[in-house]
Amino acid sequence: MTTNSQGGASKWLRFENNHVSASGKTLVFDVVAKDGGAILGEVRWFGRWRTYAFFPCDGTIYEPTCLRDIAEFIKAQMSARRLTREGAR
Repeated sequence: MTTNSQGGASKWLRFENNHVSASGKTLVFDVVAKDGGAILGEVRWFGRWRTYAFFPCDGTIYEPTCLRDIAEFIKAQMSARRLTREGAR
């Protein structure tokens, strides 16, 4: 499943819902280059910080626009997570 609706559209990247984490509590997203389709890394839950984080693939380099797009995507995922968790209470 490809998603750019949460976190806005990115000119250079797409975020694909790859799978559910091993715990079953969070999602894992591939960050994919629109030009060529290379997987650049993953956005997944980082428990120690209690937030989604970006885990880049080795040898990848990012400029400010892509980093901003990734940060916005993470921000949107955290907002969605908060809404879901608040609704469950």
